[in-house]
Amino acid sequence: MCIPMAKRSRKRAAWGALTQVDASTWRIRYWSSGPDGYRRRSKTVRGTRKDAERVRAELMLAHGEDAPCLTVGEAWERWYEPDLVRAVDEGEASPQTLAQYRSAWRNHVAPTWADVPCDSVRPLAVQQWITSLGHSQAVAGKALFQRVMDYAVRYECVVSNPLRERYVMPPKSTVRRRDEGVWTLDELGEVWRAVHGQWFEAAFLLAAFGGLRVGEAMGVTAADVRAVVARGQPVTLVRVARQVANRGEVTETLKNEQSRRVVAIPGRAGARLLALAGSCDGYLSGDGMGGHSTQRRMAAQWEREVLPSLRPELRHPFKNLRNSWQTNCRWSLGLPPWLIEPMMGHVGEGVTGRHYDRPQADMFADAMADAYAAHTFDAGWTWAT
Repeated sequence: MCIPMAKRSRKRAAWGALTQVDASTWRIRYWSSGPDGYRRRSKTVRGTRKDAERVRAELMLAHGEDAPCLTVGEAWERWYEPDLVRAVDEGEASPQTLAQYRSAWRNHVAPTWADVPCDSVRPLAVQQWITSLGHSQAVAGKALFQRVMDYAVRYECVVSNPLRERYVMPPKSTVRRRDEGVWTLDELGEVWRAVHGQWFEAAFLLAAFGGLRVGEAMGVTAADVRAVVARGQPVTLVRVARQVANRGEVTETLKNEQSRRVVAIPGRAGARLLALAGSCDGYLSGDGMGGHSTQRRMAAQWEREVLPSLRPELRHPFKNLRNSWQTNCRWSLGLPPWLIEPMMGHVGEGVTGRHYDRPQADMFADAMADAYAAHTFDAGWTWAT
């Protein structure tokens, strides 16, 4: 007769695992070598707990030294990485996440820990390893190492996970401070003039006047761009449907569900995007043959050719164009945050933003047309055609 689930018990031991099946039945799970290799096995024992403990002790004597404990690297290769790949294949994680975890493993965890048996990982050594890293590397590396060791616990290589101890992390002063500068609307005019005619001009316009992320701006094609009239003014609508990821591949998996959106760009920037879209069949910032280009190529040209031509106070990373768009929309064009957030591909605040607010493309076009009419910032940019 099966006993109620609430009364079943599980006892974790230093070797094997003992589970009560019913009032007089016990199951022992353990690892051992055999004709089919070193694998997980089970044995059922009928009797009392003492009987089951005696059989478990006999099995431990017979098989406890069958094989050395798996190394951290083997735990990564056998369990954690395959689960990551499966999650990507089933849409539970993005390819970018897999690439980031593989990079963290390769650069921060594997050099120190790949050849160390899981049961030889000690807190003191972990602390020394953490101290040797910069802050961001330590945070990413420890988090990944902890997940790998969780698998070692799950599959009974070790009883507990030493990475779940509290460790002293390196100070944030070890992080190189990022350039957080933004451009005003007038300054963006100067930067655009330096970019005008470059193969990635469209990506610049999309980021500076549409708020697209770098990869999103590189992934826009001519077919994603169309003209509308809003409040009596021409406005360009751009559909954000794909991105060029860090490693150069095109993917329709964006950062989040809200990233799939339409942005509205008025004025000379919108008109220029329409002209660029009309002169090509493929990617607006592509390889010249209809195919896509890469973030790395664009960043290299930005650093090598654009920034040196600008005043020193205007030399910021390309990715700061998105921050500049958000700042200018709020403080120069007077748009409210609840309108800016969905145009940036963010979830709005509160219950309304999360569940009810579903603005359409024509609403964005009307809002941007009104803001542009009230604050026409590009009247003097007669060269921007």
